[in-house]
Amino acid sequence: MAQILTSKFVDALPLYRQEKIYQRIGVELSRSTMAKRFGPVINIDETTVQVMKEPGRSDKTKSYMWIFRGGAPEKPALIYQYHRTRAGDVARSFLTGYEGYVQTDGYAGYDFLESIEGIVHVGCWAHARRKFVEAIEAQPKNKRRRGSGEVAMEYIGRLYGIEKKALGLSDDELYRIRQNEAKPLLEEFRLWLIEREKATPPKGLLGTAIRYTLNQWVKLERYIEDGRLRPDNNLAENAVRPFVVGRKNWLFSGHPRGAETA
Repeated sequence: MAQILTSKFVDALPLYRQEKIYQRIGVELSRSTMAKRFGPVINIDETTVQVMKEPGRSDKTKSYMWIFRGGAPEKPALIYQYHRTRAGDVARSFLTGYEGYVQTDGYAGYDFLESIEGIVHVGCWAHARRKFVEAIEAQPKNKRRRGSGEVAMEYIGRLYGIEKKALGLSDDELYRIRQNEAKPLLEEFRLWLIEREKATPPKGLLGTAIRYTLNQWVKLERYIEDGRLRPDNNLAENAVRPFVVGRKNWLFSGHPRGAETA
Protein backbone atom coordinates (compact mmCIF):
# COMPACT_ATOMS: atom_id res chain seq x y z
CA MET A 1 0.00 0.00 0.00
CA ALA A 2 2.83 2.40 0.83
CA GLN A 3 4.45 1.61 -2.52
CA ILE A 4 1.22 2.33 -4.42
CA LEU A 5 0.60 5.62 -2.60
CA THR A 6 4.20 6.79 -2.95
CA SER A 7 4.23 5.93 -6.65
CA LYS A 8 1.01 7.87 -7.25
CA PHE A 9 1.45 10.96 -5.08
CA VAL A 10 5.25 11.35 -4.92
CA ASP A 11 6.43 9.87 -8.23
CA ALA A 12 3.27 10.97 -10.15
CA LEU A 13 2.54 7.49 -11.52
CA PRO A 14 -1.19 7.14 -12.27
CA LEU A 15 -2.80 3.86 -11.24
CA TYR A 16 -3.26 2.71 -14.82
CA ARG A 17 0.52 2.99 -15.35
CA GLN A 18 1.20 1.15 -12.11
CA GLU A 19 -1.19 -1.57 -13.29
CA LYS A 20 0.97 -2.08 -16.41
CA ILE A 21 4.16 -2.13 -14.34
CA TYR A 22 2.80 -4.86 -12.10
CA GLN A 23 1.59 -6.85 -15.12
CA ARG A 24 5.13 -6.84 -16.55
CA ILE A 25 6.48 -8.53 -13.43
CA GLY A 26 3.64 -11.03 -13.29
CA VAL A 27 1.50 -9.43 -10.58
CA GLU A 28 -2.24 -9.18 -11.33
CA LEU A 29 -3.16 -5.97 -9.51
CA SER A 30 -5.86 -3.96 -11.27
CA ARG A 31 -6.25 -0.22 -10.96
CA SER A 32 -9.76 -0.71 -9.51
CA THR A 33 -8.30 -2.85 -6.70
CA MET A 34 -5.69 -0.19 -5.99
CA ALA A 35 -8.25 2.61 -6.11
CA LYS A 36 -10.41 0.83 -3.55
CA ARG A 37 -7.67 1.30 -0.96
CA PHE A 38 -8.21 5.05 -0.81
CA GLY A 39 -11.17 7.41 -1.38
CA PRO A 40 -13.10 5.20 -3.80
CA VAL A 41 -16.03 7.49 -4.75
CA ILE A 42 -16.51 11.22 -5.25
CA ASN A 43 -20.08 12.51 -5.47
CA ILE A 44 -20.61 15.89 -7.16
CA ASP A 45 -23.58 18.23 -7.30
CA GLU A 46 -24.17 21.95 -7.74
CA THR A 47 -26.90 24.48 -7.01
CA THR A 48 -27.56 28.07 -8.01
CA VAL A 49 -26.72 31.09 -5.88
CA GLN A 50 -27.48 34.77 -6.54
CA VAL A 51 -24.39 36.95 -6.09
CA MET A 52 -24.35 40.76 -6.19
CA LYS A 53 -21.51 43.08 -7.25
CA GLU A 54 -19.66 40.52 -9.33
CA PRO A 55 -17.30 42.38 -11.68
CA GLY A 56 -18.57 42.41 -15.26
CA ARG A 57 -21.84 40.63 -14.45
CA SER A 58 -25.44 41.60 -13.84
CA ASP A 59 -26.80 41.07 -10.33
CA LYS A 60 -29.42 38.80 -11.92
CA THR A 61 -26.84 36.40 -13.37
CA LYS A 62 -26.86 32.97 -11.73
CA SER A 63 -23.72 31.66 -10.08
CA TYR A 64 -23.16 28.24 -8.50
CA MET A 65 -22.22 26.55 -5.27
CA TRP A 66 -20.56 23.19 -5.94
CA ILE A 67 -20.35 20.29 -3.50
CA PHE A 68 -17.77 17.50 -3.66
CA ARG A 69 -18.23 14.56 -1.29
CA GLY A 70 -15.52 11.91 -0.95
CA GLY A 71 -12.70 10.47 1.10
CA ALA A 72 -12.80 7.44 3.37
CA PRO A 73 -16.33 5.92 3.30
CA GLU A 74 -16.48 5.76 7.10
CA LYS A 75 -15.35 9.40 7.45
CA PRO A 76 -16.34 11.36 4.32
CA ALA A 77 -15.24 14.91 3.62
CA LEU A 78 -17.49 17.62 2.17
CA ILE A 79 -15.95 20.44 0.14
CA TYR A 80 -18.06 23.41 -0.97
CA GLN A 81 -16.76 25.71 -3.70
CA TYR A 82 -18.29 28.89 -5.10
CA HIS A 83 -17.91 29.40 -8.86
CA ARG A 84 -19.39 31.84 -11.37
CA THR A 85 -20.14 28.99 -13.76
CA ARG A 86 -21.72 25.55 -14.02
CA ALA A 87 -19.26 24.50 -16.70
CA GLY A 88 -17.67 21.09 -16.47
CA ASP A 89 -14.25 22.71 -16.16
CA VAL A 90 -14.98 23.21 -12.45
CA ALA A 91 -15.28 19.46 -11.87
CA ARG A 92 -12.42 18.74 -14.27
CA SER A 93 -10.10 20.99 -12.27
CA PHE A 94 -11.14 19.51 -8.94
CA LEU A 95 -10.62 15.94 -10.16
CA THR A 96 -7.13 16.48 -11.58
CA GLY A 97 -5.05 13.43 -10.67
CA TYR A 98 -7.98 11.50 -9.18
CA GLU A 99 -8.68 7.90 -10.16
CA GLY A 100 -11.79 6.03 -9.07
CA TYR A 101 -15.56 6.37 -9.27
CA VAL A 102 -17.29 9.72 -9.78
CA GLN A 103 -21.06 9.87 -9.36
CA THR A 104 -23.20 12.71 -10.73
CA ASP A 105 -26.59 13.44 -12.22
CA GLY A 106 -27.09 13.49 -15.98
CA TYR A 107 -26.08 17.13 -16.58
CA ALA A 108 -24.14 17.32 -19.87
CA GLY A 109 -21.34 19.25 -18.17
CA TYR A 110 -20.19 15.98 -16.64
CA ASP A 111 -19.94 14.10 -19.94
CA PHE A 112 -16.19 14.72 -20.12
CA LEU A 113 -15.77 12.17 -17.31
CA GLU A 114 -16.33 9.36 -19.81
CA SER A 115 -13.04 10.19 -21.53
CA ILE A 116 -10.81 10.62 -18.45
CA GLU A 117 -8.35 7.77 -17.97
CA GLY A 118 -8.77 6.15 -14.56
CA ILE A 119 -12.24 7.59 -13.82
CA VAL A 120 -15.44 5.54 -13.91
CA HIS A 121 -18.54 7.72 -14.26
CA VAL A 122 -21.61 6.50 -12.33
CA GLY A 123 -25.13 7.83 -12.97
CA CYS A 124 -28.07 8.62 -10.70
CA TRP A 125 -31.30 6.61 -10.59
CA ALA A 126 -33.01 9.29 -8.49
CA HIS A 127 -32.86 11.67 -11.46
CA ALA A 128 -34.14 9.05 -13.88
CA ARG A 129 -37.00 8.28 -11.50
CA ARG A 130 -37.82 11.99 -11.24
CA LYS A 131 -38.44 12.17 -14.99
CA PHE A 132 -41.08 9.44 -14.76
CA VAL A 133 -42.69 11.09 -11.73
CA GLU A 134 -43.04 14.30 -13.77
CA ALA A 135 -44.68 12.36 -16.60
CA ILE A 136 -47.19 10.73 -14.23
CA GLU A 137 -48.01 13.93 -12.37
CA ALA A 138 -48.71 15.75 -15.65
CA GLN A 139 -51.71 13.50 -16.26
CA PRO A 140 -55.10 14.73 -15.02
CA LYS A 141 -55.79 13.01 -11.69
CA ASN A 142 -59.21 11.79 -12.80
CA LYS A 143 -57.71 10.12 -15.89
CA ARG A 144 -54.68 8.44 -14.38
CA ARG A 145 -54.25 4.75 -15.05
CA ARG A 146 -51.46 2.21 -14.91
CA GLY A 147 -49.48 3.23 -17.97
CA SER A 148 -45.85 3.10 -19.04
CA GLY A 149 -44.78 5.69 -16.47
CA GLU A 150 -46.18 3.57 -13.66
CA VAL A 151 -44.54 0.42 -15.04
CA ALA A 152 -41.17 2.20 -15.18
CA MET A 153 -41.64 3.32 -11.59
CA GLU A 154 -42.35 -0.28 -10.59
CA TYR A 155 -39.09 -1.42 -12.17
CA ILE A 156 -37.15 1.28 -10.35
CA GLY A 157 -38.97 0.42 -7.12
CA ARG A 158 -37.90 -3.21 -7.46
CA LEU A 159 -34.27 -2.12 -7.93
CA TYR A 160 -34.45 -0.08 -4.74
CA GLY A 161 -36.20 -2.99 -3.03
CA ILE A 162 -33.06 -5.06 -3.59
CA GLU A 163 -31.01 -2.30 -1.95
CA LYS A 164 -33.37 -2.16 1.03
CA LYS A 165 -33.23 -5.91 1.50
CA ALA A 166 -29.42 -5.83 1.46
CA LEU A 167 -29.01 -3.09 4.12
CA GLY A 168 -26.30 -3.99 6.61
CA LEU A 169 -24.52 -6.47 4.36
CA SER A 170 -20.83 -6.20 3.51
CA ASP A 171 -19.72 -4.64 0.23
CA ASP A 172 -18.86 -8.08 -1.17
CA GLU A 173 -22.24 -9.51 -0.17
CA LEU A 174 -24.05 -6.52 -1.71
CA TYR A 175 -22.06 -6.96 -4.92
CA ARG A 176 -23.12 -10.61 -5.17
CA ILE A 177 -26.79 -9.81 -4.55
CA ARG A 178 -26.75 -7.09 -7.19
CA GLN A 179 -25.15 -9.43 -9.70
CA ASN A 180 -27.70 -12.15 -9.00
CA GLU A 181 -30.84 -10.01 -8.70
CA ALA A 182 -30.33 -6.44 -9.93
CA LYS A 183 -28.36 -7.29 -13.07
CA PRO A 184 -31.07 -9.44 -14.73
CA LEU A 185 -33.76 -6.96 -13.63
CA LEU A 186 -31.81 -4.09 -15.19
CA GLU A 187 -31.55 -5.96 -18.47
CA GLU A 188 -35.29 -6.69 -18.44
CA PHE A 189 -36.01 -3.01 -17.75
CA ARG A 190 -33.66 -1.87 -20.53
CA LEU A 191 -35.35 -4.10 -23.13
CA TRP A 192 -38.77 -2.88 -21.99
CA LEU A 193 -37.66 0.75 -22.36
CA ILE A 194 -36.38 0.11 -25.89
CA GLU A 195 -39.76 -1.33 -26.88
CA ARG A 196 -41.73 1.49 -25.23
CA GLU A 197 -39.55 4.14 -26.89
CA LYS A 198 -40.73 2.96 -30.31
CA ALA A 199 -44.38 3.60 -29.43
CA THR A 200 -44.00 6.79 -27.36
CA PRO A 201 -44.03 10.37 -28.74
CA PRO A 202 -40.46 11.60 -28.18
CA LYS A 203 -41.32 15.18 -27.22
CA GLY A 204 -43.77 14.32 -24.45
CA LEU A 205 -42.75 14.00 -20.80
CA LEU A 206 -42.91 10.20 -20.95
CA GLY A 207 -40.83 10.11 -24.13
CA THR A 208 -38.32 12.45 -22.52
CA ALA A 209 -38.11 10.20 -19.44
CA ILE A 210 -37.56 7.08 -21.53
CA ARG A 211 -34.96 8.74 -23.76
CA TYR A 212 -33.11 10.21 -20.76
CA THR A 213 -32.94 6.83 -19.04
CA LEU A 214 -31.71 5.01 -22.13
CA ASN A 215 -29.14 7.72 -22.89
CA GLN A 216 -27.83 7.45 -19.34
CA TRP A 217 -28.07 3.66 -19.21
CA VAL A 218 -24.39 2.73 -19.20
CA LYS A 219 -23.78 5.07 -16.27
CA LEU A 220 -26.99 4.08 -14.49
CA GLU A 221 -26.16 0.39 -14.32
CA ARG A 222 -22.56 0.88 -13.15
CA TYR A 223 -23.55 0.94 -9.47
CA ILE A 224 -23.80 -2.85 -9.52
CA GLU A 225 -20.06 -3.13 -10.26
CA ASP A 226 -18.99 -2.35 -6.69
CA GLY A 227 -20.69 -2.84 -3.34
CA ARG A 228 -19.50 0.56 -2.11
CA LEU A 229 -21.50 2.38 -4.77
CA ARG A 230 -25.08 3.58 -4.39
CA PRO A 231 -27.72 3.65 -7.13
CA ASP A 232 -28.13 7.43 -6.82
CA ASN A 233 -26.27 10.64 -6.09
CA ASN A 234 -28.41 11.49 -3.06
CA LEU A 235 -25.39 11.72 -0.74
CA ALA A 236 -24.27 14.84 -2.62
CA GLU A 237 -27.81 16.20 -2.93
CA ASN A 238 -28.35 15.76 0.81
CA ALA A 239 -25.06 17.55 1.50
CA VAL A 240 -26.09 20.58 -0.55
CA ARG A 241 -29.61 20.74 0.96
CA PRO A 242 -28.68 22.83 4.05
CA PHE A 243 -27.28 25.49 1.74
CA VAL A 244 -30.47 25.41 -0.36
CA VAL A 245 -32.63 25.81 2.76
CA GLY A 246 -30.55 28.77 3.91
CA ARG A 247 -30.70 30.34 0.45
CA LYS A 248 -34.50 30.52 0.70
CA ASN A 249 -34.08 32.82 3.67
CA TRP A 250 -31.10 35.00 2.85
CA LEU A 251 -31.84 34.96 -0.92
CA PHE A 252 -28.44 36.13 -2.19
CA SER A 253 -24.82 36.91 -1.35
CA GLY A 254 -24.03 40.63 -1.35
CA HIS A 255 -20.57 40.18 -2.86
CA PRO A 256 -18.39 37.37 -4.37
CA ARG A 257 -16.37 37.39 -1.14
CA GLY A 258 -19.57 36.57 0.74
CA ALA A 259 -20.28 33.65 -1.56
CA GLU A 260 -16.74 32.31 -1.09
CA THR A 261 -17.09 32.69 2.68
CA ALA A 262 -20.39 30.81 2.59
